Amino acid sequence: MVAAFRRPYPAYRVNAYQAAAANPMSEMNTTPLIDVLLVLLIMIIMSVPLAQHQLDVDLPQPTPTDTVIPPAPQISVVIQPQGTVLWDGEAVTRSELQSRLASAAAMNPEPVIRFRPDPQASYDDAVQVIALIGDAGLDKFAFDGNEQFRTFGKD
Repeated sequence: MVAAFRRPYPAYRVNAYQAAAANPMSEMNTTPLIDVLLVLLIMIIMSVPLAQHQLDVDLPQPTPTDTVIPPAPQISVVIQPQGTVLWDGEAVTRSELQSRLASAAAMNPEPVIRFRPDPQASYDDAVQVIALIGDAGLDKFAFDGNEQFRTFGKD
């Protein structure tokens, strides 16, 4: 004898949109369609480059060519291997260097300090002179003669 088939759940409505009868669903499920469209929209937004913002700037007009701006004076500071500091070729002590740096900071236009340590000069001496230049408030500072260190340590 064969037992009758019994459903594991009652045959009433599972949800409000589904009839208890075996009628096919006449509405299209739009949730997967909306998900796909949102993914495509995000991909399009990510692939389109952002608009470049532009800002109009009024640039200054060039000065006439007959106006010549004089170059700033240049002062050479050299450190020799024995620790002697040269100010434009003249040996100076640390106190003289401080007073000359203070007078150079007061000059208008401010001079360019061209610092050139000897390759055999002490690193500590170079750092002390650079600190004196910085303490004097001089903003125009340049290292001179860096090409002599191009092969430093290559024998």
